[in-house]
Amino acid sequence: MKTKTILVTGGDGGVGGATVRALAALGHRVMFTSREPEDGEQLCQDIRTAFPRASVKHYPLDLSSFSSIRLLTDRLKKDHNQLDVLINNASVAPLTKQKTLDGFEMQFGANYLGHFLLTQLLLDMLHEAGRARIVHTSSMLHWLGNVDFGSFHGDKFYDPVRAYAQSKLGLLMLSNELSRRLKKGKVTSNAFHPGGTAQEVYANLPRAAYLTVKPFLAAPEEGARTAVLLSTAPHLCDTSGKYFSKGEPALMSPRARNEDLALKLYEVSAGLCQVEAL
Repeated sequence: MKTKTILVTGGDGGVGGATVRALAALGHRVMFTSREPEDGEQLCQDIRTAFPRASVKHYPLDLSSFSSIRLLTDRLKKDHNQLDVLINNASVAPLTKQKTLDGFEMQFGANYLGHFLLTQLLLDMLHEAGRARIVHTSSMLHWLGNVDFGSFHGDKFYDPVRAYAQSKLGLLMLSNELSRRLKKGKVTSNAFHPGGTAQEVYANLPRAAYLTVKPFLAAPEEGARTAVLLSTAPHLCDTSGKYFSKGEPALMSPRARNEDLALKLYEVSAGLCQVEAL
């Protein structure tokens, strides 16, 4: 098995933490980010205790800050020549309206737009790997999402569930758009639903909606298995533009499959992040 250099955002807990542990146990070089340095260092120590030969490193990152994202990418490019896998996993789900440091609604800004910028800035490292993979942690709740271009700066009524759904729909659409734009190269892009618990954003769903998604909820380790599969499985090395749940291809919502909407969102996002589109 080839040893891969892998970056996981939000790797200090939940699905991200379980993914970092699993990848490190397999012998990969794993880097992960978290907002709290203490949490990141503690996870590194725990993994090294369990797997003394593990290669694991923590980087601080605030996805709600463009400057923090740019600082991280600068550090990564100094420390590494290439990146085999980028796992865009981190997410927030505040119950009250908040804004990022750059003036965007927090869930759109951190869950989606922060990952958009991070991915754009790391594409050159991914291309250097020859064959590389981008994996996005979306959600079954993307089915409830809608892309409201007038909501990005948080100027409209805030519904935390719909804001979360929009951010996860956006991430799935980004995955699909990247798969189309990168199809002539050797970088793939896929997304997956990791599962969740009633203690997360799912607890705020209307009862009927919660009962609909309940069968798809799972422990963090279940979501991590799909993340590891998409990151490392040899038979998926050429798979791109797909959406998975519990390790198997799953159905996307009609909005997620809307190529015109994905194109518009991508181009608008490039403008908001002030980066050149592919």
